[in-house]
Amino acid sequence: MTDWLKYEWEWNEQEAVFQVDLQYWELLPALAYPHLVFVSVAPRNQKADAFTHAEERRVAALQHTLAEQLEDVAIFIGGIALKNLIQFYFYTAEESLIQRTAAICRSEPHLQITCGQVTEPHYATYYCLLFPDDAKLQSVENAAYIKSVQHRDGDLSLVRRVRLTMAFPSEEACDAFLEEIPHLGFTTGLRESVGNSTHPYRVVLNGFSTLRLYDLNRLTARAIRGALPYGGVLDHIQADLIERH
Repeated sequence: MTDWLKYEWEWNEQEAVFQVDLQYWELLPALAYPHLVFVSVAPRNQKADAFTHAEERRVAALQHTLAEQLEDVAIFIGGIALKNLIQFYFYTAEESLIQRTAAICRSEPHLQITCGQVTEPHYATYYCLLFPDDAKLQSVENAAYIKSVQHRDGDLSLVRRVRLTMAFPSEEACDAFLEEIPHLGFTTGLRESVGNSTHPYRVVLNGFSTLRLYDLNRLTARAIRGALPYGGVLDHIQADLIERH
């Protein structure tokens, strides 16, 4: 059984699409597959800014072939896709798997493909790069929010006032976070407490962003990671058009 998640984030300062099989969060240590095999795929034309549609189909076919032909000795954990570069990642117990992987890749002459292998006893690529923390996971919610308002609010490139409601488990934690707000690039809005919640203490952060996904991701990531040491979470978002006077 697989549990795939796809989300959009930045990689090497470029917009990227991540995919990760979430099922391995608990399974990896028990599998004892310490070797990471990675496959990097680029367009045949080294100067190309993006894959052609035909190349995209070949990349998808290569991913399927690799996952299918290596499944007896490896697990496919995910990948990262840029416009002109895609990487696939596998874990295995077989040190010689790189040779088998390279042989499969050589059968595809219409793409530039390189393969590599490193030892990762703590599965850093999976846990630190592919598996989403709260900030990355919020990108999925951000995309859904943008879609929900796009039909009525029009141009996503306009800078808007964005209000982020942060929630905390205690009043002391909320108070401590208040001191961090100016350093995170926000101003403080409404503060309140609500009942029947594990995080009843709320404070609104005011910031500015377009509703382009990568801009909104940067904004919410600052707030989420800033609140994390205090046990805080992002409860909800509201973006308003700035009225011109």
